[in-house]
Amino acid sequence: MTHLHSPSSAAIEGEANVYSKPRILLHWLSAAVILWATFSGFGVALLDANHPFRQWVESFNPQITSLFIPFFAWRLWLAIKAAPHLRHNTQERLASAAHMALYAAISGVLITGILMMTHPVTLIALITLPQLIHSNVALLGLHQLHHVLCAVLAGLVALHLAAVVMHQVRGKSVLGRMLPNG
Repeated sequence: MTHLHSPSSAAIEGEANVYSKPRILLHWLSAAVILWATFSGFGVALLDANHPFRQWVESFNPQITSLFIPFFAWRLWLAIKAAPHLRHNTQERLASAAHMALYAAISGVLITGILMMTHPVTLIALITLPQLIHSNVALLGLHQLHHVLCAVLAGLVALHLAAVVMHQVRGKSVLGRMLPNG
């Protein structure tokens, strides 16, 4: 017998599987920015430091990722307030922990990226972000930490994509829930 104040497990599962339109939009914006920054960032490391494409990417990526920060903060806020009390089973708790690890890695990459800037960065010719740290030793450490966090983030994204494929193969379309009409 279901009580009025106690939702059924089907209702809980249904609520846990619902993503708002802003969360869906922010998910795909995050995916685009993170995948671009990861592939282009690691990719240009293979090019000579003076190669024009490498210089363009190294100029563009701090701008696009800096502009992404408020959208990521919004996404993080929506994820944190999205009914964590509905996670009952081990799989839901594991998925939640994996997402929190992704959010932590993204936060670390964004923070170290801002802190390690070696010169002011102008965003869309309107706003200039100043160089915050001027110590070469600190900048070197931040640069190294940033690259480690980028590698961790790339690994977590690969695990995330593998989980999506695994769920899809098992007949549980988690990808469908992240589509606007899913």
